[in-house]
Amino acid sequence: MKRKNSQGRSPFVWLVLIAVIFALGYWTWQRRAALAALFPQKAAPVAVEQPVDTVIKQKLKGKLQVIRPPRDPNIGISVDAVALLRSVSIYQWDEHCKGDDCTYALDWSPQHIDSQKFRTPQGHENPRPPFFNARFFAGELRVGDVAIDPALVMAQHPPVDYPVAASALPPNLAATFSVVDGVLYAGGEPAHPVAGMLRVSYRIVPAGEVDVSGLRAGNRLEAE
Repeated sequence: MKRKNSQGRSPFVWLVLIAVIFALGYWTWQRRAALAALFPQKAAPVAVEQPVDTVIKQKLKGKLQVIRPPRDPNIGISVDAVALLRSVSIYQWDEHCKGDDCTYALDWSPQHIDSQKFRTPQGHENPRPPFFNARFFAGELRVGDVAIDPALVMAQHPPVDYPVAASALPPNLAATFSVVDGVLYAGGEPAHPVAGMLRVSYRIVPAGEVDVSGLRAGNRLEAE
């Protein structure tokens, strides 16, 4: 009769148990690998730090370049400048009353006068003008590679008169406007104005050498 070991099991039984445990572990590892291949996990998003432009106060000096000049869309005037300022006057009736007595006179005025409010509107009609005073700014200004805010230059450089040449008018408006001393007239003879006649003049903020200060963020300099 064979003698059993002290644990009550023969070495053969222990070898079988170890083989079973190893087989189960290998099977479990293969199962997990197969599932991972079928259903891959999404990688966690990586946070990307966005650069933030530092705002600093800066003084800039140099030649101002007008990339996109200002343009008056109503008349078609365009000029290589920081800004184009249009002034419109209308030759129209005005009423002056003292008590029940009212007098009427024609004169140039920058504002439209509503003749329907006159005590005697008949015979003193003021047609409404097609446009009024306006400002047109350059679409893009630069000193080197730095974009300049037009308002920054406007605040530090006063406008100057800009006489318009007849050749600057588009062909479709050359017959509508007369040019006298750089000023445009429409609706009558400049020497003999009539009610409703327009007078248009311009000023510009010229480009050129600038010495400006402002707040810089990235490649743009703006007014404080």
